[in-house]
Amino acid sequence: MVDIHTHILYGVDDGSKDLDTSRYLITEELQNGVKKILLTPHQNEELKRNEELINKFKSFKEEIKDLNVDLYLGSEIYYYPKMIKDLKDNKLLTLNNSNYILVEFSTMIETDISSIIYDIKINGYIPIVAHIERYPYLKNKDYDEIKKNGALIQINSKSFEKKLFKKKLKYLLKNKLIDFISSDCHNEKRNIDFSYSKKYIKKKYKDQYQKLFETIPEFLN
Repeated sequence: MVDIHTHILYGVDDGSKDLDTSRYLITEELQNGVKKILLTPHQNEELKRNEELINKFKSFKEEIKDLNVDLYLGSEIYYYPKMIKDLKDNKLLTLNNSNYILVEFSTMIETDISSIIYDIKINGYIPIVAHIERYPYLKNKDYDEIKKNGALIQINSKSFEKKLFKKKLKYLLKNKLIDFISSDCHNEKRNIDFSYSKKYIKKKYKDQYQKLFETIPEFLN
């Protein structure tokens, strides 16, 4: 099992604050059956710092080498108009040095995500929309259009426990639009628990279980 959206790399964003927290989160990942973890610290227009993140990642791997887990580096990029140019100029981290990117959008300001996805795709990148269930302005037709324009869709595992997202998730699952279920873990409070989402999908959408929990994406191979 893989987790492609985490904030386990400590001391770089609003995620893990120290090594102990990071070790705790990795232990939780292992208890949930996760063996491959993509570390995706936040990047945005003001906060790029590729070299800092790469060096921190190398040090972190040494610090937790006693734990039996495979770690990879990427980022969660908050979309901004010059994002594609900065990607081409190697100022932002893709997922494990691939052409896949994890991109998030405003949850407050209505954004034309579908058009942005199209622009990202025609520029040679494969966008994964982070926690798409959290954008309240998106309607069912928007999810369809976003997928049609070339995006992959990631959902947070704990969203399956919240009534707020129930209808959205049912639509996304019924139409087989979800590509990844991830923890988006940050700390002891925003931690890792795939148990409910696994149980729910195994019961209601068994045909999608293997894709969502047992398939290793090509950018981690």
